[in-house]
Amino acid sequence: MELRKKITNILKEKKKLRLDKFIDFLLYKNNSYYTSKNPIGKKGDFVTSPEISQMFGEIIGVYIINYWKNYLNSKFNLIELGPGRCTLFNDIFRTSKIERSFINLADIFFVEKNDKLIKIQKENINKLKLKNVKWLSEFKTNSSNPSIIYSNEFFDCLPIRQFYQKDNWYEKFVIYNNQKDIFSFKDIVVKNKKLLNNLEKYNKTGIAEISKERSVLFENLCKHIVKNKGLIILVDYGYNTPIKNFTLQTILNHKKTHIFDNIGNQDISSYVDFSELINIAKGFDLNIVNYCDQNNFLLSNGLNQRKEILIKELTKEKQKIIINEYERLINKKSMGKNFKFLIVSSI
Repeated sequence: MELRKKITNILKEKKKLRLDKFIDFLLYKNNSYYTSKNPIGKKGDFVTSPEISQMFGEIIGVYIINYWKNYLNSKFNLIELGPGRCTLFNDIFRTSKIERSFINLADIFFVEKNDKLIKIQKENINKLKLKNVKWLSEFKTNSSNPSIIYSNEFFDCLPIRQFYQKDNWYEKFVIYNNQKDIFSFKDIVVKNKKLLNNLEKYNKTGIAEISKERSVLFENLCKHIVKNKGLIILVDYGYNTPIKNFTLQTILNHKKTHIFDNIGNQDISSYVDFSELINIAKGFDLNIVNYCDQNNFLLSNGLNQRKEILIKELTKEKQKIIINEYERLINKKSMGKNFKFLIVSSI
């Protein structure tokens, strides 16, 4: 309720807020959702691929280790954006036993703002007895070593602006009705010429979701590996062709909600425009190693073989659990199709 009161007072003063500013306030400011709550897992609001199955992290781990061995094979930075409960990192760490020097030569960085999650992360990392680990509130490193940077469901949570076209281009703003005590959208005509020029590429569908935060962060990641060498792996739900409908969604206790419900207590996310990120990477002359569905990446990198190894000595009951996890990861009607892998390398 405290956060609702704060955003209400801001809207009373400013009269309206851009959607990205509204989202940023609810997710990242003033003891908000992503700075104070543990949203991951059955007791949280959503479940991610690493939480579904160890196989997800193991496949990524093998890929990262092979890249390091083939192209770096030296001291490097291993950087995860939004590590959650460190489930993905734990699976990568366990996989690294196939190449001991990988972890020994890694300076490990976790980019995290959430104090509750940091506490959980430190508890899990302490069990691994690793000393070369640092936490950062934002992506920033002065190291000149090569870096392997990865994230799962991080970019989708960064704020967006929404636009649609009728007779003119309109942008969605948030307003507050004091008498009714409700939030609502107000559509305002776009007049800024530079912004209108940027929106021209969306004229065919008349729908646009734009995130400056995503673009700026990805530019910084690209600059880093251009300067110091390395690899970027982004996993998220998204698209690379123009959308026909808005993708903003809110979730509480694993159920879809409305953005104006449960202010400050629910997840807010949207599909990632991978075409924008790919264009940024190309602008830095980086190598687009792969852009594909999660189904394609996992299966082409040994998921089926890993599943067969895991179920070999198990009872039928436990085999069913592994098979169900496997099918959830590659299901073409949900995660297998909606989630994408973007892999970018300086080499």
